[in-house]
Amino acid sequence: MYKTVYYLLSVLAVPVFLCAQATVLNECTRALYREDYIQVEQLAQKHLRKNPSDVSVRVILARAELAEGKFRPAFEDLRKALASDRHNVDALYYLSFAARAMSQQEYQRLFAMAPDSSRVHQLLAESALESQNPAQAEAEFRKALDTNPRSAEVATELAELKRSQSQFDEAIAYYLQALRSDATNYAAVYGLGACYTYKQDYKQAVEWLRKAAARAPDSAAGHFALGNALFQSGSLEPAIPELKTSLRLEPGMKQAYFLLGRAYTKLGRKEEAAAAFKKLDELSGSPGQRHSSEPR
Repeated sequence: MYKTVYYLLSVLAVPVFLCAQATVLNECTRALYREDYIQVEQLAQKHLRKNPSDVSVRVILARAELAEGKFRPAFEDLRKALASDRHNVDALYYLSFAARAMSQQEYQRLFAMAPDSSRVHQLLAESALESQNPAQAEAEFRKALDTNPRSAEVATELAELKRSQSQFDEAIAYYLQALRSDATNYAAVYGLGACYTYKQDYKQAVEWLRKAAARAPDSAAGHFALGNALFQSGSLEPAIPELKTSLRLEPGMKQAYFLLGRAYTKLGRKEEAAAAFKKLDELSGSPGQRHSSEPR
């Protein structure tokens, strides 16, 4: 009998709780839309002390805090909401607002504290890049580097910009400057290899790309770049294992299959060439296509 009574009380308690939850959520929502943010906080915090995993009410609380400019508390409440429901779309959406606002506050603090610092010019340069303004980006990167010539990060970013503009000699100079400050800088080592490849200085390209592949052995792009430089230099046999490694790491890399097919063709290994080109065709969705280097 006692078990029956307990079961009935438990069943009846569920809709009572859900009703109370819905009432609090409705009251908080109404207060939010009439911009009574203090009321939202009072109602939500009282409810959450008893029901800390109520995601809907916690998100409403965070929205009120965001409206009041309380970005840190909102950020923390949204993280708690996601701890209870990591797929909650509303929590993720408003978390992005909170993070952006907090980031903007820190930018403003940095600009106020050190308006002519290397970091400020770096941020302005990166912002200019996002706005598709490479000239402004270059000017700000140069100012950042003038302020802190030992910044490997800024030297690398400026080198990447110059490489994207096909100004390889300038890019090489900045990559080398980066390496003088940070000899472990993978991006600079790889960038040097890429620049020398474009300049068709394959001896230098292979030297730098070997270093890049050694530093990042799991990089498909690094092994492919090395295989390409070796192929272009006429070192066909050494190119093959690098191309095969790039394909092991990234099986869908079409360029690697194409170069592999060409290398096998030049070496007279017709069956292996045909197999490489067949795989390329399968990936491209054009079976039976004849390639310029494919044996006839």
